Amino acid sequence: MALEAKEVEEQYLLRVKDPALAEQLRATLRAASGSAAAAAGAQLRFSDSDRQGVFAFGGREWPVTVLNLPSVVESYKTLDDINLVKTTDIGQVLVVGGDPADPAQAQEAAAGEARDGVTPPMRNARERIFRRAIDVSPPVVQKVEYDLLTILAGGAPEGLKFVDTEEEWVVDPATGQGAWLPVKR
Repeated sequence: MALEAKEVEEQYLLRVKDPALAEQLRATLRAASGSAAAAAGAQLRFSDSDRQGVFAFGGREWPVTVLNLPSVVESYKTLDDINLVKTTDIGQVLVVGGDPADPAQAQEAAAGEARDGVTPPMRNARERIFRRAIDVSPPVVQKVEYDLLTILAGGAPEGLKFVDTEEEWVVDPATGQGAWLPVKR
């Protein structure tokens, strides 16, 4: 019994830092109309590391780094421009090129995570969403807790006084204008 080889669809997020390379890749893909022949000129090689490699295209080579995305990206496919079918979840991006002397890129590579997601709203997502907890000293927390319990019991915090003023809505018969006025008893 022979096993039949099945074609497996692989999807990658490729972030190209070099504008000339990005335009060359776009032009090649458009000319080939997305066929496999267009991808044949591009090679991705990883030697001993699963995070650092080389991207070869058009007779030149660029360094490539694999970074984790701050969140998972869902990928969809359509055959009729109406119905969408989820094809995969993507959690990593291949970053091609860039300046290794840039401190922001060096920090990303060292952390193994891309600072930004795929779209502009995901810029600095981890810093915005997963902020550090505010550092408040325990005596301050105890004082606030004591003051809140005092207020709930009907009292006022130390150094403060509650003044309860009863008001009623009164309409001036001459003008028809209304206002809240204190009730005098």
